[in-house]
Amino acid sequence: MKLEIQHSTRYHYTGPIAETVMEVRLQPMDGNGQRCTDFKLEVSHAVKPRTYIDGFGNHVHYFNLVRPHAGLSVISRSTVETGLDPDDDEGEELVQDFLRFRSPVKDVEGVRELALRYRVSDPTSPAAVEQALDDLTVSISRDFTYDRTVTNVYSAVDDVLNLRAGVCQDFAHLFLAVARDMGVPARYVSGYIHSPGEKAATASHAWAEAWVAGRGWIGFDATHPVRTTPHHVRLAVGRDYTDAAPTRGVYVGSATGTMSISVKTRDVSG
Repeated sequence: MKLEIQHSTRYHYTGPIAETVMEVRLQPMDGNGQRCTDFKLEVSHAVKPRTYIDGFGNHVHYFNLVRPHAGLSVISRSTVETGLDPDDDEGEELVQDFLRFRSPVKDVEGVRELALRYRVSDPTSPAAVEQALDDLTVSISRDFTYDRTVTNVYSAVDDVLNLRAGVCQDFAHLFLAVARDMGVPARYVSGYIHSPGEKAATASHAWAEAWVAGRGWIGFDATHPVRTTPHHVRLAVGRDYTDAAPTRGVYVGSATGTMSISVKTRDVSG
């Protein structure tokens, strides 16, 4: 599948602010079944971002706007091929980093209970590991309500367990916590999911990937719930949302701000 994606982020402030410092992870990754064939990033006020590759292999663009401004827009345009053959390299490096806990991915009682309920019957069997993770994916979707109003970007897994609700970011964090407690390395993925017949979505998406010996990284989307498909496009990966957030920044000024996000995807395979 070949997808064209436009991701627009717009910031509006109640008055002029003095400075904005921002980094974005909006360029889709290459590898693990996908390839980014074209990418453009447009920042308002004639800002020219610089780039680097972070420790997880994500493309990072960053900039510092040092002049008064009451608004800012960041627009990325990507063309991505998905459904490609898996990598020859299973990506074993860094897997131990994806077994560690830190907030918001906490090792709490509710996580341990789920890990025990969906424990791997035979840790030496890749098929058994995948089956346990499939069961966990379905369980999160079934037992937790998708609700945009109950959590925020700072919510941790214990909040999600108490509320029995959350959004895709929360479900990904919960999956990560349980998988790690099961002894399976798992990483957070930010990205998009294309819905056939639709040309727009309201925001980006999030899911998890687990590393299975002999199989490599396998995506599990607990929101839907499915294993990831060619409709999923990876932007960035990390230990949790903090490592892979599409946009992160701070500004200097007394004005208050609002942010609006628009994501449009289009299948151009034909």
